[in-house]
Amino acid sequence: MQTGTPEPTQRLPGQARLLFAARSLGWAAPLLVVALSVAPALEDTGAGWTATALRIGAVAVALAGLLVEPQRRWSNWRYELRDEEIDLRRGVFTITHTLIPTIRVQHVDTQRTWLADQLGLRSVAIHTAGGSHRIPALRPDEAAAIRDRIARLAQRPDDV
Repeated sequence: MQTGTPEPTQRLPGQARLLFAARSLGWAAPLLVVALSVAPALEDTGAGWTATALRIGAVAVALAGLLVEPQRRWSNWRYELRDEEIDLRRGVFTITHTLIPTIRVQHVDTQRTWLADQLGLRSVAIHTAGGSHRIPALRPDEAAAIRDRIARLAQRPDDV
């Protein structure tokens, strides 16, 4: 039985899967191009079986990256905003669980990229002295509400 902080419950919207899949194209497309370019050269050297295995392997890895990885990333992404902390859980093969004390937040902002903009999504970036964390792929109104809530939670009287 687990005690302590409950698991975060807030999920990313379904469009996040599309964003994650589109980002996977960034590595899947070059992988396919290289593998499919190298395969004919292998056949010319008499390594036909190796060329076939390379083609099948590259297509399988690219399909997994485009279909399986975005679904797993989306299904594992959770967040929760609490008065004292921001709770993030994410990952594909290794699940990372991060608790950010709101008192440590230096600033928070929303971010958008061209790709996310095409899907109507934004990210919230939470900055602390130790680094920054993002909650990706949120609807614009959710991202603004989360940004504003974190900013309110992070406010504290000056230590004078």
